[in-house]
Amino acid sequence: MTLASTMHLIRHVLLYAVLLLVSTNVSYAQKSSTTKTVGRAVTAIIDDYRDAGEPFVYSTNLLSDSFLVEAEPADGSPLQVVDQILRPFHLKVVEDSGFYLVTRMSKAQIQAMSTSIFEPADVAAVAPLLESITVSASRYQLSRELANSTFFIDQRTVQNMPDVGEDPIRAAQRLPGTAAGGVSARSHFRGGEQNETGILLNGHRLIDPYHARDYQSIFSNIDARAINGIEVYTGGFPVRYGDHLSGVVLIDSLNPEQPSRTEVGLSVFNTSFLTSGTDRDGDKSWLLSARRGNLDLVLKKELGEPSYYDVFGQFSLQVTPSTQISANAIFADDSLLVVLEDEPDELERSISDTQNAEFWARIDTKWSDVLSSTTVFSLSALQHQRNAETNDEEKFISTASDRRSIRNFGLRQDWAWNMDERHLVQWGFVAEHSTADFDYSSTASYFGLPEIIVGTDGPVSRSIDIDPSGQRYSFYVSDRWRVLDKAVLDLGLRWDTQTYSSREASSQVSPRAGLYYGISRNTDLRLSWGRYHQSQAINELQIEDGITSYFPAQRADHLIVGINHRFANQATLRVEAFQKEMRDLRPRFENLFDSFALIPELAPDRIRISPTRARARGVELSIDRTGEGPWAWWATYTYSKAFDVVAGRQQFRSWDQKHAFLAGLSFSGERWEAAVVANVHSGWPRTQFDLRTVVDDDGEAEFVAVFGERNARRYRTFGAIDARLSRKFDVKRGSLTVFVEISNLTNRTNICCSDFDLLEDDETPTLERSQDFWLPLLPAIGILWEF
Repeated sequence: MTLASTMHLIRHVLLYAVLLLVSTNVSYAQKSSTTKTVGRAVTAIIDDYRDAGEPFVYSTNLLSDSFLVEAEPADGSPLQVVDQILRPFHLKVVEDSGFYLVTRMSKAQIQAMSTSIFEPADVAAVAPLLESITVSASRYQLSRELANSTFFIDQRTVQNMPDVGEDPIRAAQRLPGTAAGGVSARSHFRGGEQNETGILLNGHRLIDPYHARDYQSIFSNIDARAINGIEVYTGGFPVRYGDHLSGVVLIDSLNPEQPSRTEVGLSVFNTSFLTSGTDRDGDKSWLLSARRGNLDLVLKKELGEPSYYDVFGQFSLQVTPSTQISANAIFADDSLLVVLEDEPDELERSISDTQNAEFWARIDTKWSDVLSSTTVFSLSALQHQRNAETNDEEKFISTASDRRSIRNFGLRQDWAWNMDERHLVQWGFVAEHSTADFDYSSTASYFGLPEIIVGTDGPVSRSIDIDPSGQRYSFYVSDRWRVLDKAVLDLGLRWDTQTYSSREASSQVSPRAGLYYGISRNTDLRLSWGRYHQSQAINELQIEDGITSYFPAQRADHLIVGINHRFANQATLRVEAFQKEMRDLRPRFENLFDSFALIPELAPDRIRISPTRARARGVELSIDRTGEGPWAWWATYTYSKAFDVVAGRQQFRSWDQKHAFLAGLSFSGERWEAAVVANVHSGWPRTQFDLRTVVDDDGEAEFVAVFGERNARRYRTFGAIDARLSRKFDVKRGSLTVFVEISNLTNRTNICCSDFDLLEDDETPTLERSQDFWLPLLPAIGILWEF
């Protein structure tokens, strides 16, 4: 993307943001004519005090308009009254430089409070909290403070978790039911494919938010220090999130709470800069994050030069007491040279360039104490080109040229109506227009072993040049209904349709239901059932494998049962059983032996998998404890099975892992922080490969190579221990944190892939098998200056 086109996009964003703001007609703040506070929005009470001259300051990202006063506060000063009505939401007021700042409570303060969602003595007082009750099963929150009845890892732990590249998306790989090899930042949720999980940042769905998209998507383009927290649905998500088959990752950017804050970081993986701040009135806030990858500086030149960077910015403005507008932008640029073999007779090299620019304006409006809306207008552009070649005359020679560009214009609006103490009605719609331009060509010739593989079609020559375009529309409605004092029912219905130039429009209807029941003060039950559809996004056309048209939407039916129990010692136990039935699946392409192939679509082990259906089922057990002290721990165990049905036979999915165990221990002191994570799971499935003797038409014996039954065997058990240690020092200006991080601490060789060579030293040829591995021991050091 050129500078001129980028500026053109920015101008369009600003223009549409202004038009959309005008279209909202700048809502008014509804005033109350009575002194009664129960049921009123907390923000309305604070705004009344501000109008009277009290210096309250708060962020609308921190203090939602949906937070309603639960009980009449006792008489007192404005500071005392506001502090009382904030307590149920784990917020408090602190005096700072002459202002009353609304901020979060500490973990110790939260633990001192009751963690029960329902107070049997006064159910009516809790009724306004209907919006904050989590009805869905399989929801996990990795955020700054405790959330009711959720598996919890706070933000500080996320940032200090030993993950490669300090990547926040990788934190989701520590959740039960996920499968990941450790190289890619992508994950499989409960037996699903990697592309079945949506990632939303500040209400906007990101398009392919990864660096090195052609080589395992090793990092996301989201800075871990620029986010406020991560909320993850591994299944059973509500109807407002659609067009995804397996899961949703929701990310909110950091809420600036100080007038000015700056961070400068340097590590093996990246150099980073972050600045944020807010004005004295709290009406304006800003955040800017920039990172540059350092792999091109630390890797040997003969291995390539992977260069990449990303920038994220947000500016928020409180236009009126009831309307906030924010402008968001994220830009990522990759320029990658990857060399697997540099010898001329075995050359494997790929050069790729990617630019991903996404801009969106968000308007949060409180029309009254019970009605609010969020509107997001987005503009996204992705440009990508790749030129790759291999030159191994003993196996295959191939070339690939891939150029593609994507444009997407979107409008999303979500409404929430607290119609009374027993009903919360939500509805919304999504409208998107997308265009794409694909120009792809490739050639491949096979020799030696690849040439005698049964099913090999011989030389490959593809040339595809198409430019599809179309729209996607969605509408949903749901009612969160308190049917009993301790029971909440969530009923929803979603409608989606897509139309691309190569196919007729298709529509899907997705009903969903969830039930929450408070069995006791410390135990609750959740049930989720729902139908989920996922269309093929316009950027997901499989042109590299010769596919020139889009497939219909896939379908999955989720059924989940979960029980949570909170012990007196602050430990939380969570048990969930799930089943996911998948139908209408589109074909996918996999490499049987080498997941790291430089040009995977031309490798001789490339196969097409066309399942008629698939199923994933399992049981997840997780327990964690975060108390007032410096120590915290957590552990999860998952027993599961994920398989395709192909030609009437069950075949394990390539990421199936029958047993999976994860455990972590962390220490968080005033100066020192440490964390260690252990990951053990069953080896992933693999396919046998053999030589056989056959008789040709002339009666001559010859050798051929054949694939065994797909995924009928397994690699050995995967195991890894990751660790991180950091120390904070006070300096003249701010603080300095030094950290060391080690992935795969024991340097265990976890097999990922296989390679085969044909040995013909005598009259009987044989196969020689070699193995490749997931990440070895990988140390990293870094430093962070905060001021």
